[in-house]
Amino acid sequence: MQDVAVGVLVENGRVLIGRRQRGARYEGMWEFPGGKIEADENAVDALRRELSEELGIIAVEIELLTTIEHRYADGGQFHVRYFLVRSWRGELRPTIWEEFVWVSPTDLEHYALLDANRRIIGHLCKRLSNGDDEQFMSVALELAHQAARKGEVPVGCVIVAGNVIVGASHNRTEEIRSAIAHAEVGAIADALRRRQTKWLDDCTLYVTLEPCPMCAGAIVLARISRVVFGAHDPKAGACETLYTLTADRRLNHRATVRGGVLADHAQTLLQEFFRTRRGKADDA
Repeated sequence: MQDVAVGVLVENGRVLIGRRQRGARYEGMWEFPGGKIEADENAVDALRRELSEELGIIAVEIELLTTIEHRYADGGQFHVRYFLVRSWRGELRPTIWEEFVWVSPTDLEHYALLDANRRIIGHLCKRLSNGDDEQFMSVALELAHQAARKGEVPVGCVIVAGNVIVGASHNRTEEIRSAIAHAEVGAIADALRRRQTKWLDDCTLYVTLEPCPMCAGAIVLARISRVVFGAHDPKAGACETLYTLTADRRLNHRATVRGGVLADHAQTLLQEFFRTRRGKADDA
């Protein structure tokens, strides 16, 4: 059975679809970009190649949406792996379509779609409309506030599996006098203990500040599939800013990353904390 990688580009709550050119197979149908996964490729690499060839862009933030088994009218059978593409580099220059449009997921019902594409609409609407990332980041921010009230650097973290929080912590370096007691390390340890496992490959980690190299390493070792963080860290950020450890192909695991979620809230909390601490030092 052939595997196919399909990309759903997301921008401001809308998704990109294009209409096939005249003379092409399934002429006039609307579709998402993507294509077959070659024998020497993994699904993400295949999708990046297809998006580069078909749309002229380089995908940056990719996360698995769902997998659908589909059979074409001529009998061909495929596993279609759908990925959300939330960010990319370059200008869209489609070579495969007569036209393309950005549409709300709920409006996809009104377009002529292949059956497999139509079957993901529910998944897509749920993922894009329920604000899960913001919801769980809000929980992480509350943990960061708790840390600040205890005199800790205000960073909070939760780990989520199947829409359920399975691990949580905030910075505890002062409380237990440990340089490695970061929020991410504590949340990972909490999730592993609760689930009685050594891998968290079905989990998303939400943290209010971009993970440092130590925490990014722990994320890779725990095989966490997705990382969502709030404020970028110009001094120690190891997911996007200074390093990209969670995406390093030389390591045995990679996580998709989304940064900047409720970043203003996280940044303000950090700034207020350090401003207060400097004020106390000046008064001493």
